[in-house]
Amino acid sequence: MRKTIVAIALALVALASASAFPSPDAFRTIWGVDVEGLLDPGLSGQVASPSLNFELGADFIYPLSILRGLSFEPTANLFFYNTEYTPENQAVPTAEEDASAFTLGLILDAPLVYSLDLGKDKALTLSAGLGLGVDARVAFTINSNYEAANTSLINLYYWDKGRFFTPSTLVRGEYRLTDRTSFGFAGRVYWPIYNLWSGDAYGFFDQANYMIDLTIKFKLDQPKAAPASAAPAQAAPANSGAGVPAPGAPAEGAAAGSDAATPPVPSSPAAPAATP
Repeated sequence: MRKTIVAIALALVALASASAFPSPDAFRTIWGVDVEGLLDPGLSGQVASPSLNFELGADFIYPLSILRGLSFEPTANLFFYNTEYTPENQAVPTAEEDASAFTLGLILDAPLVYSLDLGKDKALTLSAGLGLGVDARVAFTINSNYEAANTSLINLYYWDKGRFFTPSTLVRGEYRLTDRTSFGFAGRVYWPIYNLWSGDAYGFFDQANYMIDLTIKFKLDQPKAAPASAAPAQAAPANSGAGVPAPGAPAEGAAAGSDAATPPVPSSPAAPAATP
């Protein structure tokens, strides 16, 4: 099973690396709720009390050149809740008065998403995607109301038997409000595939995460191509023969200036005629 997981992860990374996405096309903010399905250990397969938590996240959109409409959208979602360590050796969300520790979580997801534009003006976009997620959770004892002895057990539960590995599915609809902004709704499910091998006999859907989100997408400026080099300056036309002084002759301006600078020479008076 571990070899299969590693092979899938490497295939996804190779696919993303082989495609060209030099810069993100858009950025999306995510606000929503995380509903964690908790199954009663005594009633396997029946939902007993889903847990509701708030979550905040964001993703970047990298269009892939291998298929029109396909994109790689790495996502990060932050959430937190109070955690109880149950007699059945499970760490589950709970109310503060029953909590054993405080949990801070970060889900990192790497989905491939296919989007289809609809409508005359292509304003509506429907999307669906598949991804590989990592649910990174850490428990803390932050005051005397928590049971410090159970904090280490909760952290062991989170990271034991691959409980951090959660493949994901996604559906989303967005409407373009302006040329650069879109608003939409999304639904995501993080599947607790680790239940197949963890030995927890509480059903496959135990602790599955169902996220319902509001999204706002902002289109980013793309890098501008380098401007073409300026055309070389046009050479000045060669002078024609007219106006070119002959070799050795002074320039026209210089001759005129010389004449203007030389005063006229007065004529000498005529000699008197001889007396007979």
